[in-house]
Amino acid sequence: MEDALRRLPEIGKLIKNRPYRQVWRFEHDGKAYFLKFYPRHANDDKLHRVRDKFRRSTRGSPAVLEFTRLQSLQKAGIPAPRAVAVLVGFRINGDRGDAVIIEAIEPSIQLDDYLRDFQQRGEMAPNHRDLARQLRELLHQLVVNRLGHEDLHLGNFVLQDGRLYLIDAYSLRQTMRPRDLFRLGYGARSFATRTDLLRGWRLLADGPMPKKNPLTREFRGDFLKRITADNRYFGPLNFDNWSGQYFRSYKYPRYWSAASGISVTDADWQRAWPKLLSQIERDELQVVKRNPGGDVLLGEIQLGGASLKVIVKRPRRRYWYRYIFDLFRRSRSWRGWVKAWNLIARNLPTAWPILFMEKRAGGYITDSISVFEFIDGPSLGKVDLDALPGADRETLFRRAGRILRQIDDSDMAHFDAKSSNFIVRLDERRGPWPILIDPDAVRLRRWPGRGMKRLLASMKHHPQYSPADSLSLCLGFAPWSGPALESETASEPSA
Repeated sequence: MEDALRRLPEIGKLIKNRPYRQVWRFEHDGKAYFLKFYPRHANDDKLHRVRDKFRRSTRGSPAVLEFTRLQSLQKAGIPAPRAVAVLVGFRINGDRGDAVIIEAIEPSIQLDDYLRDFQQRGEMAPNHRDLARQLRELLHQLVVNRLGHEDLHLGNFVLQDGRLYLIDAYSLRQTMRPRDLFRLGYGARSFATRTDLLRGWRLLADGPMPKKNPLTREFRGDFLKRITADNRYFGPLNFDNWSGQYFRSYKYPRYWSAASGISVTDADWQRAWPKLLSQIERDELQVVKRNPGGDVLLGEIQLGGASLKVIVKRPRRRYWYRYIFDLFRRSRSWRGWVKAWNLIARNLPTAWPILFMEKRAGGYITDSISVFEFIDGPSLGKVDLDALPGADRETLFRRAGRILRQIDDSDMAHFDAKSSNFIVRLDERRGPWPILIDPDAVRLRRWPGRGMKRLLASMKHHPQYSPADSLSLCLGFAPWSGPALESETASEPSA
């Protein structure tokens, strides 16, 4: 083992590299191990040294803390990796720090990746119920042993042979707090059913379960701060007088978007943007819509080694007063970028935003362009409703109504939710799914029912639209309304 540790950079593999921690994987005597290395930042700037010194003086060595906390999990009988050793003053590539060695649980898969694979295929995990039970029991063991965890999310659980393990012990602490459970609930919101959440709350907490997660706004805000910064998800792009922001990659691709699964670099856009701008200026792209409010064009670009069809929007100022208003606000393309990511942060299906660019002269924005993924399919106003099976037809309208309800419930409003702003994607497993386009009409303020009224009015122009479709749309928007409750009562067998 000592020889293996001395030659770790040669025989090991660096799995994760962060300024505050490195994770290495290596093998010894036919067994796999992970080494978590916490550098002491001796060669970094003064700020890092001060932070590291303060952390160690108040909390101690992070490696020793993780080692003792892993032992606490083992004593409590909680499924977790076994702690092997802690190394104080360990060196890797000349960097000095502390390290903890733990046994690897292999082969295994992170719980969020496991569930996401099924979700991408339009399926529910066959052992969903059993996993939910194991997760509740594991958390209950933490509570019984007066342990809490300040970083509970599905990525900190791994699945091996149908059994769950908690792999992160560094964030372990005394006493489980409601905030810890709300954090886990936020991370599991796209996988857990209402029943899963309710059973977990009744087992782990007192009192009635809140109707809304009180941490949703905080976590959503943390994500939205990244959309205009330079990080692993988004990056800045500058070219001549143009500047903007582009999408790099996403940790969990969405099932409705192929673009969400690609990885884009600055070099990709340095090649693609001049070509795309030249096509726009020469009017070589296919015109989807052109009016005084701007152009909507269809094009194709190469990003991340793949060919991607895109919608290019180039807005124009239709009215004179907008030239004055735009002295005090960002461009329409920037506002559309922010609104689209607000929808994605709420897990609402919408056209994936890829890029926005602004051109300035003397600090004033003279032109702007935004690029979105092209969503193939008919609009809700033109889809052949009679060709859909009865169950799929009802599902389509219920889903459209539910999207508008979710927008209203998340302190937003859609001011132009007409049928042409929904594209219908026909999925063999999921059935027909409406996807929102044109996020420009979304407002970041509450106006309940505004989008629903607009969609009901526009659907009247569809020749195949029926009262049953209207009822399905309304029940999707208001599932606890009188007609919904009456239909459930009528479907129950009489005594």
